[in-house]
Amino acid sequence: MDKSTRVLNIFTRLLNGETVRKSELSEFGNVSTKSIQRDVRIINDFFYESEYWNNRNTEIVYKKNGYELITHFNSLNSLALLGLMIKIKSLTPILHVDVYNLFKREIQNMRMEDRKVLYEMLNHFKKRNDMFPGQTLMLIEKAISQKNLVWMKFNGHIIEVKPLSTMYMHYDYWFTYEYDKTIYTKRVRLIENFKVSDHTFNEVKSKELVTVEIDQTKWELFRQQYTIVEELERTKDGKIIVRIACTELDAYYIAYQMAPLARILEPQKYIDSFIERLNQIKSCYE
Repeated sequence: MDKSTRVLNIFTRLLNGETVRKSELSEFGNVSTKSIQRDVRIINDFFYESEYWNNRNTEIVYKKNGYELITHFNSLNSLALLGLMIKIKSLTPILHVDVYNLFKREIQNMRMEDRKVLYEMLNHFKKRNDMFPGQTLMLIEKAISQKNLVWMKFNGHIIEVKPLSTMYMHYDYWFTYEYDKTIYTKRVRLIENFKVSDHTFNEVKSKELVTVEIDQTKWELFRQQYTIVEELERTKDGKIIVRIACTELDAYYIAYQMAPLARILEPQKYIDSFIERLNQIKSCYE
């Protein structure tokens, strides 16, 4: 085997996360172990001289079981993608196959030495193959940002509603809206037809709003996700009290997911129901 082929073989195997032995490489290339040592030195010189690689962060080292590629550097894009997948995994172990393939394409564009870790993280997810409601989600978010009313068909009925928010919960996408001064939440994938209206709306007229207390550290995230009807107070201890348009299910989600940095203040029946649910969960462990 010629030298360039040997070097490329070693380089590729190490980039794929393998640990390779000198004796194995020597036998495979039909050369001495000293030749393999020189091949490794050539690759390490490449790391040092290349602007793409940097010897302070990447090098081939010899350990007990053989040669390994050691890197102490990851690209910012790889770290951001890894962080995003970890955050998503904290919400759901399932990815729609379209989202899974999107991540897969992004990983293919990352530095070769980062791909193994990213692929292992991606493979922790199970793939969901039913229809992804991406088009409907895009229209909902467009309507929310522009405060447009929307027409939707649900259970055979066509209604015009005020779009309020979307969320991912219980392994599915949910749409919260106001209809006839009442707040509802429906699974997005159960909406049969959806169209953004030319008509706009200025305020929510729900007969029952939810009052919540939010820590200032979560305020920016919170106000992007929920429809703030009225800001009531900013306290000296860094809390913001607001009225929002949301369903009882939304309120539970806020109280549970954002605790202890958020809590329901009104209506009392939501608080009582939420505490009852927590007590039911607690009783399972007593």
